[in-house]
Amino acid sequence: MVIHYWKCFRNAAFILYHIEKRYVLILAAALLISVPIMPLELLLVKTIIDRIQAWSASAPISPILWASGWLGLLMFVNSVALGAPIPLAMTRLNEVGTLEEQRLIMRKTSRLPLATIESAKVKDMRERALRVSVYEIYHTGAELLQLSMQLLVLIIVIIRLGQWLPVIAVIASVLLLVYISGKSAGSIERMTREQSSDRRLLRHYSELMTNRIAAKEVRLFDLGSLLSDRWTVLMGQTSKHTLSAVRSAEGRKVAPELLMALLTGLLLALVVLMPGQKLLSAGHFAFLFLALTTLLSQLPSLIRQGVAMRTHYMKWEDFQAYLNLDEVQPNRSNREASAAFEEKVAEGKQPGGLQLQVSNLHFGYPGNNRDAIRGVSFVIPPNSRVALVGENGSGKSTLVKLLLGLYSPTTGEIVWSRLKAGRIVPTSAEGNVSVVFQDFTRLLLTLRENVALGQISALMDDKRLHQSLQAAGSRFEDLSMQLGVPFEGIEPSGGEWQKIATARAILNDAEFVLFDEPTAALDPKAEKDAFELFLRASEGRSALLVTHRLGAAKMADIILVLKEGQLVEQGTHQQLMERDGLYSHMFQLQASWYVG
Repeated sequence: MVIHYWKCFRNAAFILYHIEKRYVLILAAALLISVPIMPLELLLVKTIIDRIQAWSASAPISPILWASGWLGLLMFVNSVALGAPIPLAMTRLNEVGTLEEQRLIMRKTSRLPLATIESAKVKDMRERALRVSVYEIYHTGAELLQLSMQLLVLIIVIIRLGQWLPVIAVIASVLLLVYISGKSAGSIERMTREQSSDRRLLRHYSELMTNRIAAKEVRLFDLGSLLSDRWTVLMGQTSKHTLSAVRSAEGRKVAPELLMALLTGLLLALVVLMPGQKLLSAGHFAFLFLALTTLLSQLPSLIRQGVAMRTHYMKWEDFQAYLNLDEVQPNRSNREASAAFEEKVAEGKQPGGLQLQVSNLHFGYPGNNRDAIRGVSFVIPPNSRVALVGENGSGKSTLVKLLLGLYSPTTGEIVWSRLKAGRIVPTSAEGNVSVVFQDFTRLLLTLRENVALGQISALMDDKRLHQSLQAAGSRFEDLSMQLGVPFEGIEPSGGEWQKIATARAILNDAEFVLFDEPTAALDPKAEKDAFELFLRASEGRSALLVTHRLGAAKMADIILVLKEGQLVEQGTHQQLMERDGLYSHMFQLQASWYVG
């Protein structure tokens, strides 16, 4: 276990050293320099006492003054010279350590598959990982090393003075107390791990009661009391379990701590009463007494730091477990994809644009016995407009996330390719696809930043940004305008937010455009404008329109119809209407709402 603690301390020190070399070295040096100061101070006390005992009126007093001066110098170094830089270093390392922990977790989260992020188990893992403190691991480990070296020096001194029996008794009692305290700390930390889901739920209740998005429903349906009561009950249960675990842990430590206290008093008494002590000089006796007293007084700190290191190590394990989660990986090599694709694609395709081929795609969410996508296969040729339709729950959103690489399929292939010099060249969706999601992100930034994030190189290109906004039909022109009430900006309507998101996608001049339910938040006129925008944005590109408005699907070259995760129909609007299947039934049902 000591090896594990050492590796944990070393890794934390490496992380901090990589960011802030200066303060890591300052803290380490200050702690190490302080190790010999304490025994030197005791030695000077012994020297001063012996010299005072031997001093007479005729003898010079300068040796006593010199020894006292050196003692004062050591005390100054320990309290002032070392005392000033240590708090500064600790504050700085705490700041950079906290930022680095959060950066590593955020970066890891951004690289995880979407299905992994959505897992409740992984959410609990992230909750536990956020409890780590790289600084605390380093600081606790450094103090543990410092105390261990100091006490080792004191033990050697006490043994050299012939007092080996007290040392054996102290070491035995310390090992017992460390073992019991470590077990108690471990049980408390395991209980805290088990409460990860409850803590997430408590935070969710708190956010519902305080954030702006939920405020309307909370007030309209008078949910404040219900949520507050649930928060109170869950917090009470959590606190009760925590109190019970702490009470049990502290109860186990009562006997060893009582033994330690009795042993301390007994050993100090033995130092005074043991035979032969009268043969020691006053300085030697004071030196031995102070050394043993210091040893016994420092042992509780050593035990606390050892127990704290065990807890930090368990948190570090959670931190590492999260950072070691599998990241997004391509399903197959480009070379394999290219060979398989070239065998299946006919000659004479139109140049330009991306081509997408999906073959026998399956995907299931963790914990669900039935796949959400089952055996889906289709091709979107270059420069083709395709509409994806289906009832709610048919799997449209899941399929879109698979196409974009946000989910990894259970089985099957998703191959993005383009024609180049008469050959099919494999590529990927990343950097080649512009997307406007139905649940697009409302970035509380300036209008300039909202649009420019589609292609960050255009951040200061006002002409391109204005062109993208105009093409998306946005009425906004002031690029420096702050968006979002929480930061004292304006709050665009749902439709205007969607236009901003569309402008972001247009700015990224990709070869494939994907609109996921682009008219969900729009009125009829804005809906018509959005479909016209889709037509303009998809000129000379491949495009996929996910929609429940089947009137818009009529403009597509190919219509894909999903039902319960399966592709049940595909073809043109006319072909599907003549087939009189699911698409025809859905289209006629929607048309009946507009035709009396």
